[in-house]
Amino acid sequence: MTIDLRLGRWQDTLADIADGSVRLILTSPPYDNARTYEDTCEPVDFDELAAFGLRVLCPGGVFAMVLDGAVNDGVQSTTPYEVICSWAKKPGWRLLQVLGYGRQGAPGAYKGRFRRDHEPLIVMVKDGAEHVCEKGLIATASKQDLQSRVGRANVRRRDGGAETFGVDKSGNRRDVENIAHRGSLWWYGMVGHCHDPSAHTGHPATFSEAFALDAVTVWSNPGELICDPFAGACTVGKACQKLGRRFIGSERVQKYHEIGLRRIGESAACERAFRAEAAEKGQMVLL
Repeated sequence: MTIDLRLGRWQDTLADIADGSVRLILTSPPYDNARTYEDTCEPVDFDELAAFGLRVLCPGGVFAMVLDGAVNDGVQSTTPYEVICSWAKKPGWRLLQVLGYGRQGAPGAYKGRFRRDHEPLIVMVKDGAEHVCEKGLIATASKQDLQSRVGRANVRRRDGGAETFGVDKSGNRRDVENIAHRGSLWWYGMVGHCHDPSAHTGHPATFSEAFALDAVTVWSNPGELICDPFAGACTVGKACQKLGRRFIGSERVQKYHEIGLRRIGESAACERAFRAEAAEKGQMVLL
């Protein structure tokens, strides 16, 4: 699968994406000038970003965006809520729902307020077709189903995530029958302190690799095109590489672009080693 990480402003580098060609935009743009990236800080024009999404997404395509608001002197920014209300009124798509991307907040006293353990995950769907929503693929299988119905001895998952599929006696992949679907809070714990490798890339604001894997799995099909206009350390691209999706992304800071390219190269090497080891042991590899 093609993984294309481009260097520059997304408005320039992604201008050649064909209309209606993208299944999923998965991203987390900077907000409220809350952080500088290598001494640069460029405000996001969310109307411009919405227009881009409406142009490149296919009918039924999903725009999933993690977007928080800064807190200054105890006052919470309304940026994510303004974006939600503004985007939901734009013709051509609809607000599916607002989920919670859960991660452990930084410790502290938080005088007069509670620690923030989640960020809004805004999910928009372009009109014209049903959206892909394979939520069963990230559901949790019941112990009974796994123990009594699923043969697991010769199966390895590529992404290391929760086991949600089984293989019957004939070697065919199938869904398990008893599953617990996830709710509106997608919890990944603290990103950092060895909990998630994306925290150790050198980029100051990454989201969990497990989250990227889950989102790409749920809202796209193998072989489809995924886009991240604010690619950072290319966590979304790495997930696409593992899951057999095409990826195109943009990062304007050269240091982070180089980090992303390195991660993609390392991921490809690990994938080859993983498959070779599985083949040597006679194991099947599931997507």
